Amino acid sequence: MSLALEQHTATTRGVFHGRIDAIDGMRAVAVAAVMAFHYGTGLGGGFLGVDLFFVISGFVITRLLLTERARTPRPPLRSFWFRRVKRLLPAVLLVVGAVQTWMLLQDPPGLRPTVNAQTLAALTYTSNWYAILGHVDYWDVSQEQAPLNHLWSLAVEEQFYLLWPLLLIGLTTWGARRVRRPHLLLFATAAVCYLLAYLLYLPGAEDRAYLGTDTRAGALLLGAVVAFRPGLLSRFAWPAVAVLGWLWCTADIGSAAFYGWQLPLAGIAAAALIDAVAHAGRFRRALSARPLLWLGHRSYGLYLWHWPVWVYVGVDHPEWSQVTKVSVAVCASVLLSAAGYRLIERPVRVSSWRPRMLLPVLTLCCVTLALVTTIPTADPVDAHNGPIVTGPHVPGGTGN
Repeated sequence: MSLALEQHTATTRGVFHGRIDAIDGMRAVAVAAVMAFHYGTGLGGGFLGVDLFFVISGFVITRLLLTERARTPRPPLRSFWFRRVKRLLPAVLLVVGAVQTWMLLQDPPGLRPTVNAQTLAALTYTSNWYAILGHVDYWDVSQEQAPLNHLWSLAVEEQFYLLWPLLLIGLTTWGARRVRRPHLLLFATAAVCYLLAYLLYLPGAEDRAYLGTDTRAGALLLGAVVAFRPGLLSRFAWPAVAVLGWLWCTADIGSAAFYGWQLPLAGIAAAALIDAVAHAGRFRRALSARPLLWLGHRSYGLYLWHWPVWVYVGVDHPEWSQVTKVSVAVCASVLLSAAGYRLIERPVRVSSWRPRMLLPVLTLCCVTLALVTTIPTADPVDAHNGPIVTGPHVPGGTGN
């Protein structure tokens, strides 16, 4: 066993084994912050809830991989990737299918070209790079243009899930003798990612810095740090809560300060809070409250549904007041995520279906949705009514 695995096993014995319910409570808090931001309820930095999701994902996945790595020299990576597919893809297909059904039934003016392009990006988990390379400005495209805009973060996570297991095996096998303290190497790599985000930041054109896998991997790697070295940051739990609360209220996505120090500070604070919850047990009782756990278990679906629902409400009922829109969107998102969790997410995740049974079904669903995007659409909106988005069925589309 490598030194890294020995350290992990020794420091986590009796502490990290088993599911940590409070982590699900943190997911509920993260998705609530994102929804508050998207619904315009006054939480100006609520988008940083995505960073909390990233740190949680880096921690949970690394912890899982290290546990499997300690059990067997050759962890079954195909099994790991298949479990990720079972966990994540069905819910995405359900939401994308619902959005495409809306397009086919109503064909709202100007939406089809963007939805079709974002559908193909979502099915290949490349939404973030499509937004960057296709010049689809995440922050400037109006809500009437991009009901699948939020799937960029899922693309970042999936790309991480694809590469990180391979890198971790190399780190704990071939690099074990050379890297005596892997958590320091991971921390340094995270710092490089944050530095890259700062260097790539351009005022008024933040997409490359904000959406890139390389620039956002820092938060995922900070989660891996506290999985490798539990207890490293747990003593800073209370300052972490204060920092996150402050940043979630005041962070400005368009400022150089955000990329210079606010984004990395938010990641470190999130890692400290997760470390405290997982190792020291602080805040576990509060974060394990039943309402938070209920929402946390459905937070993935809630994140997927909340933005398309908000776009739908805005497009079909522009006459409604802000309070009415928010109330309807929150209720509909919670109900849809609960139904999806009960009928799709959980049954598929806990099923005994093998890859040869499930993968063809999921592939058929993906192909069907991809073919739906070939159905002819109306002409795209012009520059006076909204951005012309590069994508399928956009003759001469050049981006905005």
